[in-house]
Amino acid sequence: MYISNLVIEGYRCFKEKTVIPLNEGLTVILGENGSGKSAIIDAIRLILNEDEFDNVKITEKEFWHSVGNTKNEISSNFKIDLIFSGLNEKEQLAYLPWLDPDDLHSASLHLKVQNKINSGNRYKRELWGGNSSSSIFEWDTYKSIQCTYLPPLRDAEQRLRAVRGSRLARLITKMELKNNARERIEDIVKQNNKELLKDELIVKAKDNIKNRLIDSLGEQLAQDISVSFSETRFERIIENLKLLFYPLLDNEVSVEEFRELSENSLGYNNLIYLATVLAELEQIEENELSTRILLIEEPEAHLHPQLQTKLLEYIEKQARISGVQVIVTTHSPIIASSVDLNNILVVKRTDFNNSPTIVPLKNVGLTPKQKFFLQRWMDITKSTLLFARGVILVEGIAEGLVIPELAKRVLHKYLNSKKKISDYSLEEYSVSVINMGGIYFESFFQLFMNAEEQGKGIPIRCAGITDCDPKKSDTPYVGNECECNNPALKLQAILENNKYCRLYSNFKTFEYDLALCGDNFLVMVDVFLEILPINSSIRKELEEYKKEFINTKDINEKAKLAKRLLDRIDDSTLCGKGLFAQHLAYKLADEEVEFTVPSYIEKAILWVCNLNERRESNVPTSSRSYTHK
Repeated sequence: MYISNLVIEGYRCFKEKTVIPLNEGLTVILGENGSGKSAIIDAIRLILNEDEFDNVKITEKEFWHSVGNTKNEISSNFKIDLIFSGLNEKEQLAYLPWLDPDDLHSASLHLKVQNKINSGNRYKRELWGGNSSSSIFEWDTYKSIQCTYLPPLRDAEQRLRAVRGSRLARLITKMELKNNARERIEDIVKQNNKELLKDELIVKAKDNIKNRLIDSLGEQLAQDISVSFSETRFERIIENLKLLFYPLLDNEVSVEEFRELSENSLGYNNLIYLATVLAELEQIEENELSTRILLIEEPEAHLHPQLQTKLLEYIEKQARISGVQVIVTTHSPIIASSVDLNNILVVKRTDFNNSPTIVPLKNVGLTPKQKFFLQRWMDITKSTLLFARGVILVEGIAEGLVIPELAKRVLHKYLNSKKKISDYSLEEYSVSVINMGGIYFESFFQLFMNAEEQGKGIPIRCAGITDCDPKKSDTPYVGNECECNNPALKLQAILENNKYCRLYSNFKTFEYDLALCGDNFLVMVDVFLEILPINSSIRKELEEYKKEFINTKDINEKAKLAKRLLDRIDDSTLCGKGLFAQHLAYKLADEEVEFTVPSYIEKAILWVCNLNERRESNVPTSSRSYTHK
C-alpha cells in the first residue's frame, strides 16, 4: 500500500483542487523556491500527524490567500486527501472503512479544516477514511501508517545522541521485538556490574563512603550503598548507547579509536542519521501493517556532488527493494541529473494567485530513446571535476555519451564479476566524464598536474582521451601507424611520469577506432541503418559494407571499411557524430550487444579508477595492445 495521489485544495499556495501523483517507490519533487514543494510535504505530514520534528502548526497562514489583491481573498477551509493504491488482502481488511467500493485495492484518507476558531482556540478539523465522514474511524489503524520526516538543515547529531527516544534506541527497540534479546542484554550488563564490584579500587571507594555514613549517622540511621556500572533495565541500557564513527571503512580498527559524532562533518552525520531511519523502517513484524513513508527535504544538505549521487542511488534502491515510499524535495541539479526521469515531479508556479502546476515527467510522452538521451543530457556543469575522485576529459559530445557505457563493460570484465554489466558505473569510483568541446587538455590538466606539490593542484587522477587526427585519407592500424596532427599530443611526453595526469590517444579518431575493434563495425552499421530513413539510397551501400567486412580477414581492407563508415558518420547531411553517438550509446545500454572496447579507452578507464596496477607499467599512447568483449 502506498500513496498514489495527494489531493490538495485551499491549503497554502494550492487554491484550486490539485492532484499530485506519487510513485510507489521514489518521487523527487523539483521546483524553484516558493513553488510549493514544502507545502506538498507538510500536507502529508499534517494529515498523517507526523511529529518527528514537531507537528505542522495550523495557523491562518495555512489557508490559501490572495497575493496583491485588494479583495484580500482567503479560503474558508482547506482539504487534504490521500489516495492509497496497491492494498493487499491484509490491508483491505484493516482499512475496510477507507476502501473504494469500486476498487478494493484503493483506499482514501481525508482531512478538512475550517477557517474558524472554536472555543478551544483551535481550528475545527475533521478526519475520516473512505467516502463517508461518518464512517467508523480506527485510530490504531490510522497510527499504523509510519511516516518519518527529515527536514532541511536537520540537526542529525542531536537526533542521534544517547538520550531517551533517540533514533538508535528506537531502532534497537524494534529489532528486539524480533530477536527477544532483552534478557540477554540485561544479563550482560548485570554481569559487568558484578565484576566491577569485585575490583579493589571500587570496593575501597564504596567502603569509604559507607564508613563515612556510619560515622556521621550511626548504624541505626545510616543507609547502605553500592556501585553500579550502568542501568540494568533494557530501556535504559539502549538509551545510553551512542553512535560513533571512524573516517574510513576499516574492520580492524578497535572501538576505542572511533570518534564522537560531534567531530564528524554535518554531511556524514546526515547520512548516518538517514541510514538509521531506513534501518528502523525496515523492521516490520509479520503481523504488522507495512505502510512506510519517508519524507526528505533537501537531501543534498551538506553533501558534495558525488555523495549526493550515491545517496540518491541508495534511496532509490531502498525504495524499490524494501517497500518504503520515499518522497524527496530538492534544489540540487546533481540530484536532478542522477535520478530516473520517471521519478521526477516538476512543480511550477507562474501565477501566485493560482495553484502550482504539477508535471510528472513520466507523463510528457517521451519515447524510450528520448528518455535515454535526456537522461544523458541532464548533466550538471563541469564543476563536478572539483569534487570528483577521478576525471576523464573528452573532446566532444560523442565521447561524452558513449564512454560511460563502455566503462561499464571495462569494469565488468576487469573485476571478473558474475553481476550484470549495468551494475557497474564510473559513479562507483566517483569518476566524472567532462566534455570539453575541444582539445583544451592543457588548461584542464593544469588543475591536477602539479598536485605533488602541496597546494599546487588537485590530487586526483585525470585522464584525457583524444584523437591522433592523421590525414583524412589515412587508414592506420597495428603496424601501419600514421603521423598524428593533434597538437595536444605533445602533452604525452610532458606527462609521462606525472602521478596525476595521463593523455591517451588512438590510431585515427574515436569512431574509426571503435569500428576497427573486433566486430564493432557490424554493430555500428546497424546503428547507422536505424538512423537512416527507410528510403535512403545509402542503405544499400551500408549493407554492402557489412558483407565485405564479414567476408574479409585482411586488416587493411577492414581499415578502409572503417574509414568509409567514418566518412558517412561525419556527414552531417546523413547523420553527424553527435546523433550517431546518442544512438550508439542507447544500443550499448543493451547488455546482450557484444562490443569491443579499444585499448586506449580501456587503459584510461582502469587508470583513472586506480585499477591499472596489474595491467600496465608504462604510459600507453594508442590502441595497439588489446581489446575486450
